[in-house]
Amino acid sequence: MLKKSLAVALASVMAVSVLPMGVMAADNGDKVNVTIMCAYASEDPHGQYVYQYADDFMKENPNINIEVQAISSNDIYTKLAAMVTSPDDLPTMFFTSVDQAPTLYDLGLMEDLSGYLDEETLSMFAEGITEACTLDGSLAFYPIDVQPSAMLYRTDRFKEAGLEVPTTWDEFLECAKALTKDSDGDGEVDQWGFSMVGSNNSSGQSRFMSYLWSTGCNMISYDEDEEAWVPDLGDNFNDSFAFWTDMNNEYKVVPTGITEVDYATAANYFAMGYTSMMLSGSNAIGVAYASNPDLKGNIGSFPIPGGHPGTMLNAEGYALCSYASDEEKAAAVDFLKFFSTHDKDLKFWQSSGKIPSTIEGQKAEYITGDDYKGYLDTIKAGCIPPMNFAGISGLKSILGDAYSAVFSGEKTNDAAVEDFKAALDELLEDYN
Repeated sequence: MLKKSLAVALASVMAVSVLPMGVMAADNGDKVNVTIMCAYASEDPHGQYVYQYADDFMKENPNINIEVQAISSNDIYTKLAAMVTSPDDLPTMFFTSVDQAPTLYDLGLMEDLSGYLDEETLSMFAEGITEACTLDGSLAFYPIDVQPSAMLYRTDRFKEAGLEVPTTWDEFLECAKALTKDSDGDGEVDQWGFSMVGSNNSSGQSRFMSYLWSTGCNMISYDEDEEAWVPDLGDNFNDSFAFWTDMNNEYKVVPTGITEVDYATAANYFAMGYTSMMLSGSNAIGVAYASNPDLKGNIGSFPIPGGHPGTMLNAEGYALCSYASDEEKAAAVDFLKFFSTHDKDLKFWQSSGKIPSTIEGQKAEYITGDDYKGYLDTIKAGCIPPMNFAGISGLKSILGDAYSAVFSGEKTNDAAVEDFKAALDELLEDYN
């Protein structure tokens, strides 16, 4: 259950009525302006298709103007949270994902899409996807794709080294050690086993959280009896935490300068052959092929090692801003339906490596190979249910502070864990 903040109450008072399903926007001849704060648009190679789809839509709907505002996904929450105090500046809709949505929902920014989507539209989504976008019974955002995490790897290098796909983290470490080497014989390591994202931002924090889940460390859970979120670290949290940081500090199986390695850098390292494994959503496949087409046929994927699911389904898409006008909301929903269905070649999804949210999209030939196998196996095995905790951004932040302090040598593993536990207690006190 999500904590209902003052912002939610204010949003409920200010919310406008919902147009009936099927009502088209702008019947009065004036153009309706729809602004989209879009993380997709800031990314290569698929960002171009957001603009193309907007242009195609405007040609068919000359009474609607679509303005795409590109922004990094790591900056979405901060930007929107700052704009809540000036609602007139808020976009009509904005990119979000399952890990960002609870906090933005708690700010009162998300319109319930249930009143805008008919059964025919809802039925086109693959199993479990609308549930992954639902918070407190509200369809909080429109799913464009799913991004469960899995491990990408170089199948050619595994074969050359005689390695088997690991199923435990200990086996993973042994593979990473075998794939860390001085490939040109100059006395310096220039190839590493694991393309870790070590930056202290959402990308690094999310991957660390995913790893912890896979080891059985839930971090928090909701206690129905107490009606409160409580710590749920598990008995092995200290060891699990140290294993991750030791891959850099002790075993040296990740690239140097790890605190500066963000997602884009890690994905480029993998694409250019500096690394051989990467924990990521399937979007890294799109980056790899765009940067190095020769990798096609040499990339595979496998589920995250460990004895527990290490990922949510990780739906991504667009939320409809609760502060938009009726006509803006209706026009935005029309565009969302268009975005999902009009491109039969799935250029956006295929170029990005993202897995479509629709039943028909998931039948596409491009996701049937070894490169997507680990992702589809992960979906089939079952993912972690969405964590409907409004403070998830804060949880990720204190996790990031903890591993960053160890990577930089500022703290030992034990000291960082103790400080994290204290910060977690404070965080839960704020949200209970």
